[in-house]
Amino acid sequence: MGWKILFIAAALFNFAAGVPLLVAPHENLALMHLPPVADVMYHQVTGLLIICFGVGYGLVAGDLTSNHGIVWLGVAGKAGVIFLMAQAYSAGAIPFQAFSIALGDLAFVAGFIAFLLTRRRLA
Repeated sequence: MGWKILFIAAALFNFAAGVPLLVAPHENLALMHLPPVADVMYHQVTGLLIICFGVGYGLVAGDLTSNHGIVWLGVAGKAGVIFLMAQAYSAGAIPFQAFSIALGDLAFVAGFIAFLLTRRRLA
């Protein structure tokens, strides 16, 4: 598998999810069919942190041997997002448009785990 491509794709996915939350939170919430909120600061902080994870995945893409800790953080973070979004979706708190982002995270969790298991066997 092209591990470098996986982590570049993960970085781009995070940038695509994080930048709109940071710079245009009202519009992003509307696109996900979520109600407007008076204070978007938490959404902007979330966007910033998503972007930071994306930078981390870019670092992994640049050096596949030295940044396994970032990959473990990615597994934990993305698995947590999947869990929280699935819980909110099943409770009817968010629409499918918002939940669908977690499906992308699910694919990356699988890829990240495959990367870590492959690297462990090589070590």
